[in-house]
Amino acid sequence: MIRTRKPVDTCSAVPQVSWMPGLPCLCLVLLGSFAGGCATRSSGEKQQFILEAVRPGEPILPVVDGSLEVHRFSVDAAFATRNLVYRLRRFEYEMDYYRQFLIAPGTMITEQTRDWLADSGLFTRVLPLGSRLSPGYTLEGNVTALYGDFSNDAAPVGIIEIRFFLLDNANGTEEVAFAQTYRVATPVQDRTTEVFVDALNRSLADILTRLEADLKEAFSGKGRGSSGHSLAQ
Repeated sequence: MIRTRKPVDTCSAVPQVSWMPGLPCLCLVLLGSFAGGCATRSSGEKQQFILEAVRPGEPILPVVDGSLEVHRFSVDAAFATRNLVYRLRRFEYEMDYYRQFLIAPGTMITEQTRDWLADSGLFTRVLPLGSRLSPGYTLEGNVTALYGDFSNDAAPVGIIEIRFFLLDNANGTEEVAFAQTYRVATPVQDRTTEVFVDALNRSLADILTRLEADLKEAFSGKGRGSSGHSLAQ
């Protein structure tokens, strides 16, 4: 069950998102305490956030002989909203009416992945969005989880799960050269929205670090051709 909570007239101790007119604060209460207090906001004002994962270090030498195009990732319907999503209980999720991503999560995560792989140097080149060049490889992704899990009040986490498929476009065909699913849950150390979003950022960076390492391992020392395909599961 997924719910979107809009403003109500009173603040109470029950788990809910609530707005109190006349008080300069937004009280977010999830399982008794998510934010643990109020943040100064004018009535009806929303907060917007972005996901960001910056690759550290210098680029490596190209390992994959070919250019890469990153298609826009799909997002499972439950998490395709720009509103932040929280898991409250096993089968109960809630969308935050006042806290949102600045842009659609599929677009945002696609851009972060493209930038990360471009900075890695792993491929000969990573094509920009809208390029008319024919790519040697195509990366597709499906975001299957993007939420804060607050079902355990003592150990909240920010969760991201992504399925990746790398297609080899040689000879006019599309063959799966690599496939892997990554799921990361990063602890939310402080019950504020900023810290929660930072946990999501660290989850995404962890996933992209693993993706780069696995692609490097799968293609290191392998030429293109039948011996160069690697299906990771």
